[in-house]
Amino acid sequence: MTAAIYIDPIVIQPVIDGAWHRVRLTEIPTPGQVITMLCGAFGAAEFHLSAERRRHQILRQCERCDVIDRRQRGIPLRQDRTGRP
Repeated sequence: MTAAIYIDPIVIQPVIDGAWHRVRLTEIPTPGQVITMLCGAFGAAEFHLSAERRRHQILRQCERCDVIDRRQRGIPLRQDRTGRP
């Protein structure tokens, strides 16, 4: 008997240098496969459990990826404290 673990490539958010990034994947990358984020950053895929990340650092969001993702999905841009996007 097998236990299937389903992973949705749409919700994968790779981390590079302490920042969450957005990426458009059509399949789960293999370990070592180079993937390119929406902002143009790239790196080789490696897999870790979420609990491991929480023990090591607090992540920030890649603002460039967020802007690109929001524009592609038709979601309003976030505003800073001055009211500007």
